[in-house]
Amino acid sequence: MKTFAVHLPGQDRSYDIILDQGSRQRLDDYLARVLPNRRIWLVSDTRVARLYGHEMLAHLQKQGFEANLLTVARGERSKSWPVALRLFQHLLAQGADRGSALVALGGGVVGDLTGFVAALFMRGIPVVQVPTTLLAMVDASIGGKTAINIPAGKNLVGAFHQPRLVLIDPEVLVTLPRRERRQGLAEVVKMGFIRDAELLALLAGPGQRLGQDRKLQPGALLLEIIGRAAGGKAAIVAADEREGDRRRLLNFGHTLGHALEKASRFRLQHGEAVAVGMAAALDLSVALSGLPAAAAAEGKKLLQTLGLPIQAPLLPQEEILQALLVDKKKQGRRLVFVLLRRLGEAVVHPDVPAAMVAAWLEKNRQR
Repeated sequence: MKTFAVHLPGQDRSYDIILDQGSRQRLDDYLARVLPNRRIWLVSDTRVARLYGHEMLAHLQKQGFEANLLTVARGERSKSWPVALRLFQHLLAQGADRGSALVALGGGVVGDLTGFVAALFMRGIPVVQVPTTLLAMVDASIGGKTAINIPAGKNLVGAFHQPRLVLIDPEVLVTLPRRERRQGLAEVVKMGFIRDAELLALLAGPGQRLGQDRKLQPGALLLEIIGRAAGGKAAIVAADEREGDRRRLLNFGHTLGHALEKASRFRLQHGEAVAVGMAAALDLSVALSGLPAAAAAEGKKLLQTLGLPIQAPLLPQEEILQALLVDKKKQGRRLVFVLLRRLGEAVVHPDVPAAMVAAWLEKNRQR
């Protein structure tokens, strides 16, 4: 078991990230430590509910929790106001109050949506994150950023609402499809690019097989990679909760990535879009922040080795550029990108010309 503490100012706002194989089978013990009451609503998507949700619900009920299960459809479209409203209505109909708590059991969509609902319901109730995808384990479940999407763009309506606990059980990754696993690796390699060159070396060596093997098996290598990525994000969040310059480094690859997701109508998965965004940021870093061209080539080769795309899909360029202009990180009409000085060291660049991004998209589109 590994524990990473997220120390934040203010009463009852610090929490632990616990990496513990098989921990879903001891969920009752962990919840009892951090929640004052035993009234729990698990929120999951239909697939994860079938795999793990009903089993965990029965376990909690057997251990004396007043537990319920709410499910949403799979996919990014569930991060919407109509779905959030439906969850509010179900909670009220089932008697939830300010003493109740939510447990997000699923990937990034479920985590973001559940955290958003917890932040607003009764002006805020506790939430515990139990991520079931690699992407959520190393990124989405950590840091308290919650959101829904609106037609204008991704994650434009949300709130900071820190969890009481993040509980990571790598055993659930054995049922993760390879495409889902690879998009999680995008967030892992992102952490290597911005702050951990040793993690990049691990991914370029024995970690290659995590993107190649047909089925993921828990073990020391997976625990090491999850621990390094999750621990790195925990350290950044603890130092910069509200997304000042340090936390903004976590957006490496995301500025263009979110625009690609929106332009694809979310057919492009988050990690795939971020991988393309990172490839673009590597090339832009050569021109704008002094990254050696050889390092950019090395970074793109690693993305490909892990089974991730580095070319933009065939999407209307004007839609991509329009989505960039409503990105929540922009300042006025200036595009803000996270770029690299070297592999393992990132910097916020406050003024990337839109024409330079357009030129990259034109040169690096799938043919």
